[in-house]
Amino acid sequence: MTKRNLKIGFIGAGSIGSLFGGYLADIKSELYSIEVIFFCIKPHADKLNTKGLKLYRNQQIRVIKNIKAYENEKFFDTKIGEDPSFGFDFLFLTTKAYDSEVAVRQYKKLIDRSNWLVILQNGIGNEDIIIPYCKKSKIIRVVTSAGAFLDKPGQVIHTGLGITKVGSPFLHELNLEQQIIEQAKLDVSLLNDILNLAGLETIISEDIISECWEKVLVNIGINALGALTRLPNGKLLEIDGLKYIMGEAIKEAIEVAEMKKIKLSKRDYIAIAHDVAKKTAENKNSMLQDILNRKPTEIEFMNGRILKYATDLGMNVPYNESLTFLIRGLEHSTI
Repeated sequence: MTKRNLKIGFIGAGSIGSLFGGYLADIKSELYSIEVIFFCIKPHADKLNTKGLKLYRNQQIRVIKNIKAYENEKFFDTKIGEDPSFGFDFLFLTTKAYDSEVAVRQYKKLIDRSNWLVILQNGIGNEDIIIPYCKKSKIIRVVTSAGAFLDKPGQVIHTGLGITKVGSPFLHELNLEQQIIEQAKLDVSLLNDILNLAGLETIISEDIISECWEKVLVNIGINALGALTRLPNGKLLEIDGLKYIMGEAIKEAIEVAEMKKIKLSKRDYIAIAHDVAKKTAENKNSMLQDILNRKPTEIEFMNGRILKYATDLGMNVPYNESLTFLIRGLEHSTI
């Protein structure tokens, strides 16, 4: 049996990109031969090219040496000129959400030549940034509850298991030929299959935008409050005032989602946020880590996005507005 060759790239291969790329590169399959290429910062690329990627999970260490890593796209700009047929089957965008526009502009030639651009990021509204640079019909969205931490160049820690969901956010609204739609569904199924082969529990979602919203409903209740108070997740539930604000921010976001016709399930999202905070009681959430490391946060794609949508709709969301403004101020703090 002839193996199917798949070329998979990761733009901005930090923690989550290195986790997914590492597992994909480590696939042993009779069906697929997979080539994984990272675009990442130079220290990470140098370590990957000389020592390979060390992937830590519990007490186990995998060393994955078949990943090629580059600091930028320049080598491939030349390659495209020499081989017009060159492109990736799946090109993942795994930068922080606020770096999306810079990244897609920089890598536009590769995006144009690739079959699919796969957005694997936190937040909602990420597609709005991408659409001016990429056809809607070639965008796949991935949302995951798996956790990762890039400990140092060449080393990624798998910090938490979770389900990954994949889907095409625009396929149902585009006036495409049935043959193109069917091929797109096959490619989404292919991505689902190889992620499962990689050991990342994955399912196909028919409404991936709603899945992104459901994850954000938890994040907007936890992340900003943790970043502002510098408390681990579990401690947020021990202070009545913080627990109350968490619930009110989530309620506002649900009202905005309903106005935008987002099809949410009938679950109790406040209870879900409480449960997540309990299960990750000792964790410092990603936004808090960004603040502690003096890095920008993804507030504009969480509470800030709720504020933007609410403003567009003529709605008031005072809790999300306050949290957004406070985090923006904290990002500028030098203390």
